[in-house]
Amino acid sequence: MKSELELIHYPVIGKVQYNVSNKAKYVRLSVDSSKKIHITIPQNYSLKNAEKFLHSKIDWIKKQFIKIDKRNNFTLQNTKNNNSYLNEEAKNELRERLNELSEIYGLSFNRTFIRSQKTRWGSCSAKNNINLNIKLISLPGELRDYVIMHELVHTKVKNHGKQFWLELAKYYPDPKTADRKLKKYNLDLM
Repeated sequence: MKSELELIHYPVIGKVQYNVSNKAKYVRLSVDSSKKIHITIPQNYSLKNAEKFLHSKIDWIKKQFIKIDKRNNFTLQNTKNNNSYLNEEAKNELRERLNELSEIYGLSFNRTFIRSQKTRWGSCSAKNNINLNIKLISLPGELRDYVIMHELVHTKVKNHGKQFWLELAKYYPDPKTADRKLKKYNLDLM
C-alpha cells in the first residue's frame, strides 16, 4: 500500500512528492517528465532522513532535469524515423539507467540490447541478457524504471509466478499497479 505523505516545493529543484509504502524496503527516487520528483520511503522512515537523502542527490536530479529537457526536444516521430543521433542518445540514457539500478540493488546482468520492438517493452534471456525497447524513452520515468526493475528481477526469478512478484515488490513498490499503468500504453501506436 502506498500513501501520499507530503508535497514540498524546494527553490532549487521544484516539487517533491513524498510517498510512504509499506512494501518499500529502500528509499526510491525518481523524476517524472514534468520534472516533479518522487521519493518513496519505507513505512518507518522519517521525512527528515528522506530530505537528507534528497539533498545528497541534488547533482543527480539536476542531470535528470537536463535529460528531460533533451527528451522533451526529442520527439517520438524522430524515433520512428530512425534519426540515428537521437536513437543513440535514447539508448545511452536507457543503458545508463539500467546500470544505475543494477548497481543500486545488486542485480547483475550479462549484456544489454536496445532495439525498437513491436510487442515487448523488455525481456531477460536465460543467460541474463536484458533487452529493452527504445520506445521506453517516451514513457514516464517511473514506468521506465518499472520495466527495467522487472527485467532485472528476472535475472533472479525467470517466470511471472507469485515468487517473482514478491521479489519485484522488494525493489519496486506496488509493481502490479505499475504493470496496469504500463498496459495503457500501446506499443503499436508509438
